[in-house]
Amino acid sequence: MSGFLPWWAMRVGTETFVGSAWRMSSRWTVSVLLTVAAAVVWLAWRMARARVPVAILLAALAAVAVSVFLTLQQRSDVELWPPAEVTATPVPEFQLSATVEVSGTEFAESVMPRDHLRRYTDPRIEAGTSYGFWAGLAGMTLTGLALVVAGRGGRYQS
Repeated sequence: MSGFLPWWAMRVGTETFVGSAWRMSSRWTVSVLLTVAAAVVWLAWRMARARVPVAILLAALAAVAVSVFLTLQQRSDVELWPPAEVTATPVPEFQLSATVEVSGTEFAESVMPRDHLRRYTDPRIEAGTSYGFWAGLAGMTLTGLALVVAGRGGRYQS
């Protein structure tokens, strides 16, 4: 299941830290659960009754659509860090010498809080979505397409 793959990755120097959908975002967590629920409900109904009512099919498709929306919305809400106003202001050297050294793990944990994702593009620090995000989004989209193709299933009774 793609929810356990790394949806978010951060590289600090030579170390890489990852976070799954479950760890990084409530919206991603809800998206994965909604998609799974939609597929399970459709499949269970199909196995028990052989024909899925239109209301169930539409509800499943709506759940998948909401999942895709939430997934993309979380990605678009990622904050670019450092902000332009911070990078535009030069930092005097005496301030840089007063910084405290922390381990890469401590730093990554501090800048990877759940639901407040920041994308870094500094040469020493890179953070952003990882392959799990794309696998999850593809899985949600394919689930929706499979529901459309499968439709209500079953045979018409004459």
